[in-house]
Amino acid sequence: MKQILYILFIFFYSSVYSQEWRDSLAVARDAYSKKEYAKALKYYRSAQSKAPEGVNLSKEMGQSAYKNLQYEDAEKIYQEQAVSESNPVEKAKAYHNLGNSLMQQKKYDDAIDAYKKSLRNDTANDKTRHNLSEAMRLKKLQQEQEEKQQQEQDQKENKDKNQQQNQDSQGQGKQQNKNQGEQQESNQGKNQQSSQKGGNNSQQQNGSSKLQDKAVDKKLDDLMKQEAETKRRMGGGSNSNTSSRSGKEW
Repeated sequence: MKQILYILFIFFYSSVYSQEWRDSLAVARDAYSKKEYAKALKYYRSAQSKAPEGVNLSKEMGQSAYKNLQYEDAEKIYQEQAVSESNPVEKAKAYHNLGNSLMQQKKYDDAIDAYKKSLRNDTANDKTRHNLSEAMRLKKLQQEQEEKQQQEQDQKENKDKNQQQNQDSQGQGKQQNKNQGEQQESNQGKNQQSSQKGGNNSQQQNGSSKLQDKAVDKKLDDLMKQEAETKRRMGGGSNSNTSSRSGKEW
């Protein structure tokens, strides 16, 4: 009796669980048809988690993520699908869609690799071949832009470096001019001091010379006065003697 109840419970539970994933799948597909891609992705994931073994909704989940601009999520979904898929045609489609998701993220190297893997499984797919060519073109363009940006960056750095060197050179020149100016001012000050000192010495010498001249003049005046006094005295004595003699003769 217990075994019968257990079997009935399992059957009932399986039926309910099966109905839930089918309901989720129906809601997801309805949302996708209405372009409600975020809702569709949510219910696709719910349906996948409840789906029986062997049911793979990766393709529909990837499409919903891609349409909703969730390119990283789409990349992961398509990567898992491509690895797990055994059918070459479906594997080629998974790699093709993976390449598209990578292209949207500008991962051109990875996109090129994905498209090549897709073509290995389906060599006749012209659309994949076209996308591969476009990925290679965009990669080259990206490299050229990066090289141009690098050149501009190098030019800017060189320009800044030259400007800095010029500023340093100008600063050194100003410092040298300042030092030269200070040295000239110092030399001028020394020359002025020497000139003033020389002038003072000259004045002192002139003053000493004048004092000596005055002393000489005073001595000459004294000598002349003495000589005049002597002559006066001698002259006076001579007249007296003459008169005396004249008196005796007469």
